[in-house]
Amino acid sequence: MQDVAVEAVGDAEVADQPEGTSAPVPELAFTDAASATRWMKALPLSSVAQAYDALLGQLRALTASDIGPRDRATIAELAREPVVHLHAELVRRYAGRPQPLDEREADAADQAVALWQALWIQYSVCLRPLLEGSTELKGVKAKLLQRALYVGKQLIVVHALARRIPNAELWQELHAYYRLAEMLDCTTAGVSDHLMPDAEGLSCYSTYSHALLLALADPYALTVRQIELTDRWLGQWARKLFPYAKQRESEGPIVVIDLEGKHGAVLAATAAGAQGGTALRYGYPAKLSTSVRGRIKRLAGGASTAELELGDDVAAEAATALLTHLDMHWHQVSGSAKRKRSKAVEIAAGGIESAYLRVGGKSFRKVDPLGRDTDPTKYLQTVGGISDFDRRREEAERNWPWEKWYGSCEWRDASVRRKDPGAYHWFLDQLVVMREEGETRLGHVTRVAVEPDGTIALALRLWAGRAHVFGVRLVNPNHTEEPPVPAVILEATPEEPTTLVMSPRAFLPNRVMRCDEAGPIRKLRLTRIVQRGGDFERVAFEDVDPDF
Repeated sequence: MQDVAVEAVGDAEVADQPEGTSAPVPELAFTDAASATRWMKALPLSSVAQAYDALLGQLRALTASDIGPRDRATIAELAREPVVHLHAELVRRYAGRPQPLDEREADAADQAVALWQALWIQYSVCLRPLLEGSTELKGVKAKLLQRALYVGKQLIVVHALARRIPNAELWQELHAYYRLAEMLDCTTAGVSDHLMPDAEGLSCYSTYSHALLLALADPYALTVRQIELTDRWLGQWARKLFPYAKQRESEGPIVVIDLEGKHGAVLAATAAGAQGGTALRYGYPAKLSTSVRGRIKRLAGGASTAELELGDDVAAEAATALLTHLDMHWHQVSGSAKRKRSKAVEIAAGGIESAYLRVGGKSFRKVDPLGRDTDPTKYLQTVGGISDFDRRREEAERNWPWEKWYGSCEWRDASVRRKDPGAYHWFLDQLVVMREEGETRLGHVTRVAVEPDGTIALALRLWAGRAHVFGVRLVNPNHTEEPPVPAVILEATPEEPTTLVMSPRAFLPNRVMRCDEAGPIRKLRLTRIVQRGGDFERVAFEDVDPDF
C-alpha cells in the first residue's frame, strides 16, 4: 500500500508539468506559513493573468523547496482560496463554449488544470512524511487527505466544464489518495472547510464520493449551470454513498469502484463478474435515490426549491429536469445493449439555413424587404434559359458541408465520434441534420465530450417526423407581410403533433405566419414552444383561415 502512495507522488510531479511547458521555476517568495500568508494577501487578484503567473510560479517553486510538511500543508491551504478565485475567473472564458475550443478558450482551460495540479502536488509531497509517521502531520492526516481529494474533485469539475474527459492518470491518483485514507483509517473522520460551508458530513469518503458521483452524472450532457448545481448539491448528498470493501445485500443497483482502475465509478445491476479483487469498492445509492426522488415528488406537489434545500436561485421546472437526469444516472441501469458495429453517417450543422439546404436540397433565397428581386438569373428564367438555377448553392455547400462521423444509430438516438475537428463547433441543443443511407433526419445535440486524444464524441436525439422545408412570412396586424425566413415543418407522428422548426426568438404567442409554398395559401398561428434549442426553436401551431 505504501508503494501506491509513493506512485501517487510521482504521478503528481508529472501531472504538474503540462505538455510543452518548460518555464523556469522562480525563486520562492516565502520561507514559512507566516510569510506565505502575507504573500497570498498581496496577490493582485484583479489582474487574472498577473495573479495566475505569480501563483503558479510560487506553487512550482514550493514543490522544489525543502519546506517542512506542516508548513507546506498550511501554505497549500492558504493557496486554495486564490486558486478558487482565479478558476472562477477562468471559467468565464472556457465553460460551455462550443467544441473544439478556440486558442484563447483552450488556454484558459489549460491554465485552470495547471493551477489545480500545481496545488495537488503539494499534498502529494506531504505523503511520504505522512507515511513515515511524521509527528507534524499526525493530527491533521484526515484534513490533509480530504483537501487532496477536494483538489482532485475540483479537477473533475474543471474537466466537466471544459467538456473534457479526464485521462487515466487523474483517476489513478484520485483513487490512490482514497486508498491511503483507508490505510490510515481516516475515511470517515469529520473535517471542516470554510470553502464549503453548506457541505454536510464532510470527510475523505464523502469528498471522494462527490467526485465519483459528479462524473457518474455524465456532466457532458449538462449545461454549465446544471454542472454547477450538481456540484453544489453533492456537497449535501455525497455522504449518502459510502465505498464499502465488501458487498452487501441490495435489491437495487450498485456503484462499482475499482481503486486500481483508469476511470471513475460504474453503475451496475449487480457486481457479479466484476474484476478487481481487493481493489473493488461497492456503493449503494438507495439513500441517495430516495432523497432525489423525494424532492422530485415534492416539487410536483408545489414545494419550493428553497424549502427542499436546492437553493432559491433555481426554478422548480429546472430543478425537476436536473434531478430526473441525476436519478437516471445514479440509480437506473441502462439495458445491456448488444455491441453495435460502427458505421459512417453524414452530419451537418449551422442552424436553420443549413437545415433548409440539407433537407430541401437548395439554398434559402432571401427577398429584398422592399420587394425588389435582385436575382441576376431572373431574366434568364423568364425566357427559359435557366429555370432552376440556384446561384447560392455553391456558397451554401461550402458554409455547411456534410461531415463523415462514425458510430451507432437508432431510430431516435445516435452516438457518433470524429477525430478531425472539421468545419463545425459543437454545443448542447444544437440543430443537426443527419444523413444515413440516403435518409435525411433532423435532431439536436444532447451530449458533447472531448476525449483525451482530442476525439469529439456527440450524442444526438433525432426527431421522428418527416421534414419538409418552407419559407415563412410574418403577417402583420395590418395584413402586410415581412420578408420570408427559412423553416422546416416536421410531420406529425403517433407521439408528437406537427411542429415548425425556426430560428431562435421567432416565437411569439398567436403570431401568424404564411407559408411560401406551391398550392393553396396556408396560414399558421404559433401556439406554444415545444423545445427551445441553442440555435433553433421548435413550436406547435394551428392552421388558420387564409382570409384571416
